Amino acid sequence: MKLKPSFWQIATAILFLGALGAGFVLSPSGLHEKIHWIGSSVCHQLPAHSFQLNGQQFPLCSRCTGTYLSALIGLVFFSTKGKRAAIPRRGISAVFLFFFLFWAVDGINSFFDEVLNRQLLYEPSNLIRFLSGIGMGMVFALIIITIVNMVFWKDKNEKALLNDWREFGFLLLFESLLLLFPLNHSLFLFNLAGFISTTTVVILIGLLYAILFVIVVHKEAAFEKPKDAFIPLLLGLGTAILQIILMANLRMQVTNFSIFPL
Repeated sequence: MKLKPSFWQIATAILFLGALGAGFVLSPSGLHEKIHWIGSSVCHQLPAHSFQLNGQQFPLCSRCTGTYLSALIGLVFFSTKGKRAAIPRRGISAVFLFFFLFWAVDGINSFFDEVLNRQLLYEPSNLIRFLSGIGMGMVFALIIITIVNMVFWKDKNEKALLNDWREFGFLLLFESLLLLFPLNHSLFLFNLAGFISTTTVVILIGLLYAILFVIVVHKEAAFEKPKDAFIPLLLGLGTAILQIILMANLRMQVTNFSIFPL
């Protein structure tokens, strides 16, 4: 007997809820602690490399803060562009290559300064780390959503997510709002940003797993509407939660710091 798709949707939802429940049970008690626990799965969280407000540390380092907040803005922005799956024109691609190189060079520069006690290019700072993260967040969002559109949709659009400089300018305008974050003095907004940034961690990892699942089961270009992709997306998010559980608890068991202060 052939099982209906609705059965698989229900089964996937149950598996996702099971992973979500495991995350609640296996993580520390308290929302603030859970947010920092999620952050610990992807970030070193060194106090000297993290934003602080009223004695409270942000759940991600300054570079990861810029990366994940920027990535979320990028994900929302690109979600309004439909199923565009082409690579941006050379000029725009070159700018995104610069964003990546800035992020990489700043990380290497921090490593030399604090681990090897040698100043390579310039004095590292949390503001520069934050700015390099903003650029890399845009890179993550552009690459991941482009691949999602390439892999998922049957009727993909042959335009790029950033089809011209005008669209790129609008993206930069929205991303520039993040420059207000280091100036923030509201603890509520500080904690809200922490929740949003760590939620973005789950979303990005979940999208990567969803792409992998679609490729593994050879369902490329098989979906017409977002609801058709319910199963791989939910499987991806569930797997992301399981990975975070594994990485966060492994870190709690092995170490509470990083020797690579990037």
